[in-house]
Amino acid sequence: MRLTILCYICVIAELGITLNVSLNEQVIGLKNLVRKLPNHVFPTCHVVLVADLANFTSAENRCKRLPAMLSRTNKAGTLATVNSKEANDFLTLLFNAALPKHKQHRNTFAGTRWVWTGLRKTKKINQKHIRKVENRKPYNAEDWQWYDGSSPKDFENWNRGQPDQRPLKMGKKSSDYKHSGICKERLCRQNQMRLNHEGMWDDAFSFEEHPFACDYQGKYIVSAEMKTWEEAKAACEAAGLQLATVRNLDETDQLRRALIFFLGESGFDNCKGAFGNGKDYEHGVGQFNCVKVKRKKRWDPIHWAWTGGNDLKKEGDYRWTDGTVVLFEGFPWIANAGDNNGSKRKAKGQNSLTISKWGEFDDSYGHDKKPFACECYR
Repeated sequence: MRLTILCYICVIAELGITLNVSLNEQVIGLKNLVRKLPNHVFPTCHVVLVADLANFTSAENRCKRLPAMLSRTNKAGTLATVNSKEANDFLTLLFNAALPKHKQHRNTFAGTRWVWTGLRKTKKINQKHIRKVENRKPYNAEDWQWYDGSSPKDFENWNRGQPDQRPLKMGKKSSDYKHSGICKERLCRQNQMRLNHEGMWDDAFSFEEHPFACDYQGKYIVSAEMKTWEEAKAACEAAGLQLATVRNLDETDQLRRALIFFLGESGFDNCKGAFGNGKDYEHGVGQFNCVKVKRKKRWDPIHWAWTGGNDLKKEGDYRWTDGTVVLFEGFPWIANAGDNNGSKRKAKGQNSLTISKWGEFDDSYGHDKKPFACECYR
């Protein structure tokens, strides 16, 4: 299954943060961050755009599953709410970045020319269709709802004559596009909203298949690009983000799950506490037995990712890139890590923190190249 995800960057103005990064620069930075992720995963902070084609119900269900792994809240995920011009413009920009219009089929109703959002009609869903636009009843925003129960009263961007509630009989195709869907009910109605590359809205049949946008509840964005610590820091900042910080054990677990979600399993999940002391010994349960591990394999860069932690200014004084102290009670160091800068062996010591897919930290040489984790500004 091919998965392509683009997520919505934190709304910087809401957080009171000023960044010297334009919207277009952020999108370019994001594309650079995520271009090598397995399964073409393109994540950011608030909205996820999934380029797999899915009908409306399938898209809803898949949005619900996304935050289950990476959520910073207990809320289930939903299809995206686009209730302002800013949100509409941003989703439009991301849609064009993920699936450029000029690369899609020319037919207006081709699946990849639209993206599902979370707006759907919940009242008068069987309202009679009137063919002539000039004879239609005025559009009533109260008939449509986002997942939070609100209606698009303050902002809407419907195409001319939409929504029109056009019906379709069983066995009929929704358009003349060769891959368009077919109605499988006695009568199908256009009770869902989709958005095109120009940011215009259209009502659509739920059986049609499009990419879809989810509201995202995650915190961390992982890149498979192999970079030094300084390069990783610059790459995060170019996308309007910062290298990841971890304040407690819960956030450590969130980041660990993000690493696995975006980069894949390591096979070392049962080996926490087994590494770093120069020995391999039997540890953990399940299918994987740490005694069988080749000692060097655990240090393969694909199992680690740069974070923002470092002691570049003062040996042993680990700080995140925002200047706050790294260490907290129970900080999960790998065995013998954190107390050896390595400066006796190499001119540039082990001044930068990296985290493993099994959730332990190690101080490492900043000039080594590894994947890295960015964070949405708090």
